[in-house]
Amino acid sequence: MTSYKPDMNLISRLLMRLDPLFFSYSVIEQNKHRQHFYDNEYDMINAYLYSELFDRKYDSEADDDLLTSHQNHLLNAYTTALVGIGDNAFRLCELQGTEFDLSAFNSLYEMDVAEFEYQQTARTDHSLENDQKREYRLYLNHNWVRMLDSDENFYYSTLSSLSHYLTHEIGSTIDEIIETLIPHELVEGPRHGKETKNGTLWDFQYQANGLELQLEELKSSASHYRQGVGLQLDDEFHAVSGDAVYFNKYADDINGPCWDIIVKNAETAKKISFSNFLNDCHKYVQPIENLDALKAREKEKAERFLYHEHQRILENFHPKVAELKNKMKVVVADGALDNLCHLPNDGEFTQ
Repeated sequence: MTSYKPDMNLISRLLMRLDPLFFSYSVIEQNKHRQHFYDNEYDMINAYLYSELFDRKYDSEADDDLLTSHQNHLLNAYTTALVGIGDNAFRLCELQGTEFDLSAFNSLYEMDVAEFEYQQTARTDHSLENDQKREYRLYLNHNWVRMLDSDENFYYSTLSSLSHYLTHEIGSTIDEIIETLIPHELVEGPRHGKETKNGTLWDFQYQANGLELQLEELKSSASHYRQGVGLQLDDEFHAVSGDAVYFNKYADDINGPCWDIIVKNAETAKKISFSNFLNDCHKYVQPIENLDALKAREKEKAERFLYHEHQRILENFHPKVAELKNKMKVVVADGALDNLCHLPNDGEFTQ
């Protein structure tokens, strides 16, 4: 597998071009400033890197797909080294406001609490229902990250709480089991593609050989089960003592080198800083076999639940007394899907 290791001398020259006084600042000031260089000087930085790395002229109007996967990974390695903070050039790739300053947080925990509180406020302000406020539990939910290891090799990453990671894994298992219990496929509905005054209707339906209503009921039960398990796991890992971090590394030529990090709970997150991110994580790394055992435990429980629910639905389901559910009509604005195909190479919507 190809590794991507940026030339730090080239990065230093680029930093000097962006700010001739950069290396006169303290490390704290450097971290605060460098985070926003790429957003503020996107075209200039790309022009410099295209020339140095690919010996070609950067065209801001050209299709992003002109770069190969290898070139994209290399470009992302250099921009991560440019704007990332701390020993591992840690870069959070989630969308944030222009005033966001990752270096202001002393730990992963502090950043996570701030995000949790922001989302809680957003739900309160915009929800049509009276959502019950949830006490804080480690909130990391596949946050997109880029970073360098101790040898300055580049990695894509996600940060997840242990409960969120397991809940995601359960979701994949649930989909596979439901497909086995009630084989089905997603097909275009009769109204798909019809024009409306606001855009185009997006109409897909499940086809399950006459068991469509039973399938809907099983999927609904599974969704409620998954939500309940997520809350249960949140509480379980929040209450139990002992720190733990799990590493999941994988790679291929298309997606590049990946190093996902799973953190057990808030207490562990309090001990992980952005200035020494991977070194801090390494102190609490547990064998991957421990994570596999937890996945097996939760998948077995999900399987038992689904087989029981499937049997109950087949024996008792009556379409004339099925629970009524609100139907959602999805309208896609003209051109919206086209725009998704033209995100920047280093856009925040990619990992």
